[in-house]
Amino acid sequence: IPSSLDSLSNLTWLDLSFNGWSGTIPSSLGSLSKLTHLSLRGNRLSGSIPTELGNLSKLTTLYLWGNSLSGTIPSELGSLSKLTRLHLNYNQLSGTIPSSLGSLSNLTVLYLYDNQLSGTIPSSLGNLTNLRELLLQNNQLTGCAPAQWQSIPNKNLGGLPYCS
Repeated sequence: IPSSLDSLSNLTWLDLSFNGWSGTIPSSLGSLSKLTHLSLRGNRLSGSIPTELGNLSKLTTLYLWGNSLSGTIPSELGSLSKLTRLHLNYNQLSGTIPSSLGSLSNLTVLYLYDNQLSGTIPSSLGNLTNLRELLLQNNQLTGCAPAQWQSIPNKNLGGLPYCS
């Protein structure tokens, strides 16, 4: 993905899905301040998710699924206050789920399944009261899921019990 895309300063929608892109996600995409939709799904992207994506304050959808992304989920994604859909599934992400994701109050869909995430689910994720779809299976998560999630219509918690 060419880093020169950052010169498209008025770009609001960027969809480079299913194009066989390889390499890393350029951190320069974080300067596209008008971006509302970013989809890089279904490519062969590797490396980590740039922390600079947390600068995309107008972003409502972030689709990075179906790549070979590794490393941790950047806590900076928790500052994407307009985000409604976050799809990070089918990657090789590891580490814990950042508690900052609990700040994504507009989030309706969270897909983190089929990664290598570990640790417990941060209690702050119980604040995501607008979630309608939540898929966490096929990770190494432990502990329990926030009791508030019992009302989510479409979910798979990978066998985790609810916290009492």
